[in-house]
Amino acid sequence: MSTRKALVVRGGWEGHDPVGCTEVFMPYLERAGFDVSVSEDLTVYDDMDRLAATDLVVHSWSGGELSAKQEANLVGAVEAGTGFAGWHGGVIGTNVGNARYLRMVGGRFLWHPDGFQEFTVRVAASPDRDGEITKGIEDYGVVTEHYWVLTDALNTVLATSVLTPSTGGQWDVPVEFPVVWTRRWGAGRVFICTLGHRVADLEVPQTATIVGRGLEWAARA
Repeated sequence: MSTRKALVVRGGWEGHDPVGCTEVFMPYLERAGFDVSVSEDLTVYDDMDRLAATDLVVHSWSGGELSAKQEANLVGAVEAGTGFAGWHGGVIGTNVGNARYLRMVGGRFLWHPDGFQEFTVRVAASPDRDGEITKGIEDYGVVTEHYWVLTDALNTVLATSVLTPSTGGQWDVPVEFPVVWTRRWGAGRVFICTLGHRVADLEVPQTATIVGRGLEWAARA
């Protein structure tokens, strides 16, 4: 049996510490038996053959923009079975001009309140499917950026959080947003977590477990 291949693509805005955050999960992937390679250049997506031979792409590139060829190659690879995963702005706060990419990941970051917020990650009690990713994890508290995102009903939502309105704000009722979701795109699997602004966020035990499981889940079997 051949060793599965994982490709970590990292870079972009340094405020999201793409190197430090991806390094959190490199040992996890290696222990899971992946042959892990790293690219710090989006031109890796120009190589269609390499993407086709990759079982999991971990994308951590905030504020990026894919060329038409790169977008077509990446989305095409996922549609053919390559897994795709990521967290926070590195995956949904990027490539905002790439409509095919955004449809594949199933969400886009729009806004967050200033500073870090204290809020509860609410784990779905009975997810429609893919519940193995959050199995045994109960609701837990975090202190980090609280993402307001646009998503759609094709996602399987595994965890949510509630944003409460501030005094004098534009909305006057609490709004629930997905924090963790999975998605099928063609033959590929997609895993997204909105947490992960900094290394400390990804080292929260519950979050680390969810993301680690999500990466392995998304990979081609």
